[in-house]
Amino acid sequence: MSNVELVNSQGYSVRLASTQAEVAETQRLRYDVFARELGAQVCEEEAGIESDRYDPYCHHLFVEELSTGRIVASTRLLKRSSALSLGGFYTESEFSAPFVRALDGEVVELGRTCVHIDYRSGCSIMLLWSGIAQLMTRWEINYLLGCTSVPCRDQGQLIRTLMAGPLSRHLSPENLRAEPRVPVSQDPLPAVDGAIMPPLLKAYLRLGAWVCGEPSYDEEFGVADVMILLDMRRLNQRYFKHFLGRDSISRKRADASPEGARIA
Repeated sequence: MSNVELVNSQGYSVRLASTQAEVAETQRLRYDVFARELGAQVCEEEAGIESDRYDPYCHHLFVEELSTGRIVASTRLLKRSSALSLGGFYTESEFSAPFVRALDGEVVELGRTCVHIDYRSGCSIMLLWSGIAQLMTRWEINYLLGCTSVPCRDQGQLIRTLMAGPLSRHLSPENLRAEPRVPVSQDPLPAVDGAIMPPLLKAYLRLGAWVCGEPSYDEEFGVADVMILLDMRRLNQRYFKHFLGRDSISRKRADASPEGARIA
């Protein structure tokens, strides 16, 4: 584990967990958000902890409020080398996506992102993304992938509205499409007036991510998961710099063609 501090701003520290105790604190936050607040039926091996078999292989990134020591936001990152030892990324447990194995370069999965309910109107999520942006450059990530969740206790009304509307404009090329292992119902439903896109999904799209096809239903969490793929050559540099907090980004692949994804 690494104790590298990536950001220190506005009374908060953004860093990678360096002890098992810090990892456990991120898992407690996940339990509070996913189980207590949102009603997910999580596997609870230890009281008040949300964990799974992927956690020991991940880097856990969190935002700590320095005045209280409270972890107020967290996410986890799984590198390709670790995913291979697990038999694949978590995303591949929800989607059949053979193209992922053929992506060239460093592929990292982002997952289990959450923010404490008392800190969602502040800077916590922005600081978390600043930490992610720092790792994207330090680790020279080529592709960022993951599942982003949309509440789905409405028979799929919201996700169908989003898929027919804004998400349809961000679909990946056909060779980068995934098949959901548990498809969301395709039954016709009335559109949701004023449908609001979850903030994490909106941030991915602003950065230039693709939506890799139809969503998959996660019964345990009661959500429709959308698979996203961010190719760094398609990165919205202006929006990325907003998170990174500096004027220029030095990338070895800056002059690479932005068309399509690199397939080995």
